[in-house]
Amino acid sequence: MTSAGRSQPQTAFTIFWCLPGNNRIYCRGRLRKAGGLSLLYRTRADPRSILPPLAPMALHPQPKYDAPYLPVYSRSPPQSPRSVGDTMKRFARVAPQPGSAIRRYFVVLLVGTACMFGVATLFLPEKLSTAFPSSVSDFASCSESSLVAPNDIPLDHAYPLPLDATLEQRLAAWRNSPGIDWEPPDFVRWNLETCGDVIPNHNRDLISKSSLLWGSLNSTALIGLRERMAAHLEQKRDEGVFEAHGPRGLVGKGRGIVFTAGNSDTLSRVVVTLKLIRQHYKSTLPAAIYHFPSERPPEDSPLRAELAGLGAVLVEATGRDKDLNRRKNYHLKAQSIVESKWAEVIYLDSDNFPVLDPSLLFEQKNYKRLGAMFWPDYWKTSANNPMWQILGIQCRDEWEQEAGQIVIDKRKHLDALLLSMYMLEDWPFWFNFSDGDKDVFRFAFLALRKRWALPGRYVGAAAFPGPTASGPFCSHTMQQYDSDGRPAFVHYNLMKQIPSGVFQGFSWRKTKQLVAFPKAHNTPVSNPVSTRQSAVPYPDPVMHDADDVEADMLANADDDGWGIQPATEEVRRRAAVERAIRPYFHGGVISALCIDMDWDREPNLDKVGVPNELGIDWSHDPLEIVQWSADSRLKDLESNVYDLGFVPVGHGF
Repeated sequence: MTSAGRSQPQTAFTIFWCLPGNNRIYCRGRLRKAGGLSLLYRTRADPRSILPPLAPMALHPQPKYDAPYLPVYSRSPPQSPRSVGDTMKRFARVAPQPGSAIRRYFVVLLVGTACMFGVATLFLPEKLSTAFPSSVSDFASCSESSLVAPNDIPLDHAYPLPLDATLEQRLAAWRNSPGIDWEPPDFVRWNLETCGDVIPNHNRDLISKSSLLWGSLNSTALIGLRERMAAHLEQKRDEGVFEAHGPRGLVGKGRGIVFTAGNSDTLSRVVVTLKLIRQHYKSTLPAAIYHFPSERPPEDSPLRAELAGLGAVLVEATGRDKDLNRRKNYHLKAQSIVESKWAEVIYLDSDNFPVLDPSLLFEQKNYKRLGAMFWPDYWKTSANNPMWQILGIQCRDEWEQEAGQIVIDKRKHLDALLLSMYMLEDWPFWFNFSDGDKDVFRFAFLALRKRWALPGRYVGAAAFPGPTASGPFCSHTMQQYDSDGRPAFVHYNLMKQIPSGVFQGFSWRKTKQLVAFPKAHNTPVSNPVSTRQSAVPYPDPVMHDADDVEADMLANADDDGWGIQPATEEVRRRAAVERAIRPYFHGGVISALCIDMDWDREPNLDKVGVPNELGIDWSHDPLEIVQWSADSRLKDLESNVYDLGFVPVGHGF
């Protein structure tokens, strides 16, 4: 529609689309002036005099980004325009691309219909009973937002709580964190302050699968989910599960390894892994293998005797059923860790080979300090994932986790494990926010304002010896590292999906990886502007060594490598160069599905040759390809596992 202003008849404003709200309307359009087209409106006139049909609605500016969700401003947005003129400048600055109007009309119709009827479940691919937890049923109609102004957000909102904080303190911090009474678009806009540059590393599969459901959740639903999760932990506390010696306590004693496996393929892989760590690494850690009741092997099965000889027992996960319609059943993972009898647990997927004695992982400095260690994935969580508002945390520019291996101390983190288990028990809903089980552990730690250790190097991509039909470099394995940046795990998660052509001598031979602890190629220059002086210092003032890395040191890193937590120059250099890593899939149609990664020079072209605080040479590619034959932990792995009976291809996951 077009409206001509009464006070300035030579001016017209063309509306491309509008979304009605309480006492306001959200629109996008173009301003036209007599004598030609102008995208800027410079008058300070009252918008009601320009657009009388919209009076007394308030106009709100179009944000400076394009996104698949509706980015509308709320009553009190951060960085509110200084004047109506500023509002109109930003509101009318962009013309639609060909075909984009149709997409916008569709999105507005979708969201507007949901708001009109107060129902958040239209257009969902699943039934309501499986798409939402049973306790989430009555969504309030779209309401006016009362976004907290930036100066009302605590300066330390991104900081974790002290390591010795109680469960009550953690739940209070979570319940009072930002996001209450914010509408989701407001929270997304806040997220873009920290995650506006992560789009090249988005988990696109998750966005494609879940974006419609994300758009259907309003603040009432999201904060309701937050409260129910917190109440669940209070219920568990009242049941006595946190008692170290009580009859219902789940803390446990000692150390052990936990697997989840049940069918013939997954169990055979676990047997090979157990033989590897017993015969080649001389590990004596006990092991437990959790499985669904339907996968229970007969009591006289030779497999039971073989596992017993390898120091492992089969454990039936009671109260859980396998979903026969899914290739992967992730939801046993948290339960197996929680219900295991050990206090300190190394969890391993069945398709994951340690390349050292696993017990050494318990001795890493950052694990001993923090009590939990997770490993990075190839992707990052998008700013419009509603999980950020559920957590009450501004989007973190950091790598997601992959949960093929977890090292954790239940004496310190049973609460986070129980929260992970809560989400995995209702996985049909929560997997709309996490791509499988992998990020529910990170979300649980963030919800409770906890900290966790990271390895000394970003995940590597281990590959076939030579080119394939998919391309010159085909990685099918995630190579993960210890705190020193040396290989620790070979997680062959894509190899087992390749139907043929994988055999001894043509399984692994090289890895593409980020150099560990990147060195200064140029002379560093001082930059006093970048010092991390803050009115609210990080709760841990100690500057830890480069082999004592944790997540906050890398999260939200800027060009000078400063993350949420201060870190040494080596860690900051790593944080800065990791920002430009671009993993990607290729192949997978008539050839193997492969992973590769590049280092994106484009964002750093303006820094080439410019002296910087970290001495980084931005013309130098920090990725390297290394041969397994040059590493003592990897050079014999392929022959060792094949000698132990390894079969690379299988239908079980």
